Amino acid sequence: MRLGSAIDTVRNNRGFEAHRSRFEALGLTFDRWNEPQYPFALVRQALESFHGRYGHYEVPTTYVVAADDGAYAVPVRGMKLGQIVHHIIHDEVYAEHRGELEAMGVPLKPRKELMVDRICEAVRCYRREYGETKRIPSTYKVPEESSSYPREPWGLALGKVVYDICKRGAYADYRDRFEALGLKIEIPSPLDTLMEDKLIVVATLLPLFRQLYHHANVPTAFVVPAEEPWPRELHGDRLGMRISYLRAAKKRLPPAQVKQLDNAGMVWSDEEYQVGRIERGLTTYKAMYGDVRIPKLFVVPHGDGRWDRDLWDMRLGSAIDTVRNGSAFEAHRSRFEALGLTFDRWNEPQYSFALVRQALESFYGRYGHYEVPQTYVVAADDAAYAEPVRGMKLGRIVQTIIHHGRYADHRGELEAMGVPLMPRKELMVDRICEAVRCYRREYGEKKRIPSTYMVPEESSSYPRELWGLALGRVVYGICKRGAYADYRDRFEALGLNIETSADQKEASS
Repeated sequence: MRLGSAIDTVRNNRGFEAHRSRFEALGLTFDRWNEPQYPFALVRQALESFHGRYGHYEVPTTYVVAADDGAYAVPVRGMKLGQIVHHIIHDEVYAEHRGELEAMGVPLKPRKELMVDRICEAVRCYRREYGETKRIPSTYKVPEESSSYPREPWGLALGKVVYDICKRGAYADYRDRFEALGLKIEIPSPLDTLMEDKLIVVATLLPLFRQLYHHANVPTAFVVPAEEPWPRELHGDRLGMRISYLRAAKKRLPPAQVKQLDNAGMVWSDEEYQVGRIERGLTTYKAMYGDVRIPKLFVVPHGDGRWDRDLWDMRLGSAIDTVRNGSAFEAHRSRFEALGLTFDRWNEPQYSFALVRQALESFYGRYGHYEVPQTYVVAADDAAYAEPVRGMKLGRIVQTIIHHGRYADHRGELEAMGVPLMPRKELMVDRICEAVRCYRREYGEKKRIPSTYMVPEESSSYPRELWGLALGRVVYGICKRGAYADYRDRFEALGLNIETSADQKEASS
């Protein structure tokens, strides 16, 4: 039985709330922070095992005894030893054993205060060895196994730590202690820190970033790669974070620093950069195609010198769709409208008529007619169509031409091409009537059309549009089932004997 896990469930799960008194009677507490999970003897045992392995008692806060670690006794495996030590230091858990822990050598000061003690001791040791007036070089590191220092500071980057204390305001709460040791502490200006830690590096790396990626909008997550041509000493530098910091601090930067970054190509606002990028895309597209009716699937061709390099492979159609439908670009609407972009796509066609005509001609070239199904969409990878019309919902566009008067000024041109501009039902009635007339011419006026009759393919007696029409079945539906009832007068004028609703009911009974 996993008793420990079961106890944890009892404490944290309301399902056992009704039985709480029974568990408390056995000594179980429900406030784990006021009552330690482990008896002190087990904690001490774990600390001694930790010391036996690592030679000290400075347990990292995140340290957990592994469940299969043979260096520890079975009862303490899985113990969150680092968290327990943290609570001993900060929350006075096991307070009655504090003297015993100190006697063992367990450091019971907060970690930051303990570090300050070590820094001060390391400075004193350095002064004893090199003299009171000797400056500590910024590259100095306490030697391992040095007899001049206690064991704890071995490996401490003392020079860097002292530099940060004196120049960058590190450990500012302990300034009095450091000054008592003779350290000369300057009060750093945040802007000086920016200049030293961020501005110079950014100004150095931005031109190289621009050279490699053809823009200067560095992502926040960008880290300098450990490869050529990046400077070796800056490999791994979090350039994106530096730039993010500078953007936020722009209002506090002196004009000279702003100018220095501007000269390096600094992008101060990602939003402004994206807006400008879309503007450049619209401008180039308009220069090439005469308008900004950009297909949704349009992608800027890679390697096309007519486009700026940072626009290559940009999904411009998708970006325009986001501009129209999202609120993120609402503040910049007037800038896009100035380039001719409309925000009401139903009042303004998405595609120029030239592109629609091109798509219709390609459709005709493939299918031999202009009767585009309502759901027909040009495939994104269909080489039979020019790239600008791939993804076009051609069937839907034809429907808006027929029913909503879209491209009304080009209606005559479409009719001359042979595009059927009647509503589909009316067009079908015209074809049925024409097919009946053709049948009568071939077989005589009084010849009944068999219900199984189908207009033959490639028949010279019928127009091409009627080939394959199940004329007998259609006429049967009109005469016997009331199909196309709105056009009854036209069919009766052709001599079709159409039964009334009463006739149909009587026949069915």
